Amino acid sequence: MQAFYQRVDKAAHRQQVQQVAEQLKEHPPPRALTPPPKLKPGRPKLKRTAEEVLAAATAADAVVAELPQPKRARGNYTRWFDSPYINDILVAHARSGGSARRTVLSLQASTPDNRFERLSHSTVASWFEKGNLKVQHQQELDAGRAAATYSGSAPALQAAPGAEEEICDILLKLRTAGTPLNSHIIRWVIQAVLQENHPAVLNSLTLSQQYISSWVRSNPRLQFRWRARTTAASKLPSDWEEQGIHMGQRMEAAMQLHKVTTQSTL
Repeated sequence: MQAFYQRVDKAAHRQQVQQVAEQLKEHPPPRALTPPPKLKPGRPKLKRTAEEVLAAATAADAVVAELPQPKRARGNYTRWFDSPYINDILVAHARSGGSARRTVLSLQASTPDNRFERLSHSTVASWFEKGNLKVQHQQELDAGRAAATYSGSAPALQAAPGAEEEICDILLKLRTAGTPLNSHIIRWVIQAVLQENHPAVLNSLTLSQQYISSWVRSNPRLQFRWRARTTAASKLPSDWEEQGIHMGQRMEAAMQLHKVTTQSTL
C-alpha cells in the first residue's frame, strides 16, 4: 500500500485543497437538473370555454328527450291517517307496549276482514320516535279529527233532526243491558227510528256495512270498536225460554195498560 500512495504532510494537504478550490472556482460543475413536478392522481381536467360547455349541455338534453321514458309502476298506497282505522292502530300499538310488529300481528289476527293486510310493521314504526308520534303525524291526526264528521251530526242524518240522538240512546241502552251489538242490529235500530219519525230519509240513505262501521266509529257518543266477527249475536241464550215468557208477560201488561183488545176469528 505504501508503494502506491505517497505520504502527505499537513502543508501539502493544504496546498492540494487550495488547488482544487481554484479549479472549481474557474470551472464550476454544471447544476443538477430540476426534476419535473409530480402529477396529481386522476385525469387532468379539460379546460373548455363557456360556449363549448353550453353546446355539450344542449346536445345532452336533446339526446335525453329522445330516449323513451320508463313507465313507473305505481302501486296502491293506503293513507292510514285518513282511514277510519287509525284509532284502532294507535290503541293496538299502546297495548302491545310500543312494538310495531306485535301491533300488526294483533290487528291482522283480531279483525274479521283483510283491512290491515297492507299494513306493515315498518310503516307503523316510522310513525313513532321515542315512543311518541312524530310531530308531522300528530298534526295530521289532529287535522283528521277536526275534519271528521263526528264534529257534528252525520251528513246523511242531518235531514232527520233528533234521529241520531235517539239511535244513540237505544244502542247505549242495549249495550248497557249486555246485548251483543253487530251491524245487523244497528241497522235494524236505525231503520226502526227513521221509519217511525222520518220515513222519507230512508229513500236516500243506504245503510251499507261501510256506512254503519264509519258512523259507529266516528260518533262521539258511541265510539265503538269492532271486534273479531263471531256468531255470539246470532246464538240463542241458555234461558231463551224464560226470556220468551217474560216478553209475553210484558206484552200482556202493556196491552192491559193501553186497553188493547184483540178479536180472534176462527
